[in-house]
Amino acid sequence: MAYDANDWVNPYLSDRRQYICRQLAQALPNTVTKLSSHDGTAAKFTEWTGHTQRSLETAWQNEGFAKNEKGQWARDGVGAVTTSCEGLVGTIFTRIEQAKMGKRKGGATSFSLSGNDKWGREKETPPVGWHWFRERSASVHPRAGDVFQIGTETRPHQWTHHHVGVITQWSNDDPLMWETVEAGQGGPGRGYDFMIRKEYRLVNPIDNKAPRKVIMGWLDIDEHFG
Repeated sequence: MAYDANDWVNPYLSDRRQYICRQLAQALPNTVTKLSSHDGTAAKFTEWTGHTQRSLETAWQNEGFAKNEKGQWARDGVGAVTTSCEGLVGTIFTRIEQAKMGKRKGGATSFSLSGNDKWGREKETPPVGWHWFRERSASVHPRAGDVFQIGTETRPHQWTHHHVGVITQWSNDDPLMWETVEAGQGGPGRGYDFMIRKEYRLVNPIDNKAPRKVIMGWLDIDEHFG
């Protein structure tokens, strides 16, 4: 029988967590389905991220990228790059409120869940529901429905933010395992963006090509919206 995420939503989760996981299971029932900005699934991609192919290309152009003959976007130099990952998280936040499952607490944004300042420095008091991964324990750890943040610690308690996504399964046993739903999986180099369900896998390493990237932490959805 083919994997169907609808069959794996934990009935013992809170109603809010089940709602998130079921919404995502309907959109991406398996690890083969993909929602892209540039094909027949584009309307669904926009529904979940708020982005269109045109909005992405406009953003890339404004960030100094130019399109080549292969449909890829490239630039000289570095700087901010627009992808759709934070759009997914923003949509999750909006849907929770529209479903009357709570109101957001302040401090967290869709790309700075930790509420760090504009230089990436940690604040003494983070947003309600934010937990640093370094403080994870047997009783305090991510759960399905929570949103996570990936980053690189450039100096003690200061971060470069890279990516956000949604946890759909989590095992706190050793070794840590998870399943996630993530947008922002393409970008300028591909010429389009897409959203997928990533298979159940080891949490670490986050990125074999960038070993300094780690899970900064997670936003507990029940605490943040409770």
